[in-house]
Amino acid sequence: MLAGHAQALPLRTLPPGALPESLAACTGCGQCVDACPQDILTIRDDAVLLVPEQGECTFCNACADACPEPVFVAPRVMAHLVRIGDDCLTRAGIACMSCRDMCPEAAISMQSRIGAPFHPVLDAALCTGCGACIAPCPADAIVPIRKEPADA
Repeated sequence: MLAGHAQALPLRTLPPGALPESLAACTGCGQCVDACPQDILTIRDDAVLLVPEQGECTFCNACADACPEPVFVAPRVMAHLVRIGDDCLTRAGIACMSCRDMCPEAAISMQSRIGAPFHPVLDAALCTGCGACIAPCPADAIVPIRKEPADA
């Protein structure tokens, strides 16, 4: 008998200030999606989701301002940050600094290595989860992950 391995579902990324608890108030009206100047929100399963691979959240709060329901709570921060995975081009010996160059918070620095390209290192304390590094990554090696309580 063939049996597959259970795969973790991708993290449902929420806009700043939206929490799983407050998301229950979302009616799926789409006013937040229409208000987002970055065009990085969508409605899925009758609730708002952030799509970080489409671009950076600038924390402008337009989504929260447009929402008629109590979906967005203070403080308006992300419930996720990012992780740089093993698919990073630097692991294959290819020089790339696109994530570092795009990070508005300077949360990604480059660590020098003898005989190999610089390797990105993420400072979780500086990462806002904005997603600016995700779309430009040519290897799709950067993914959002849920913040641990110590990171929050």
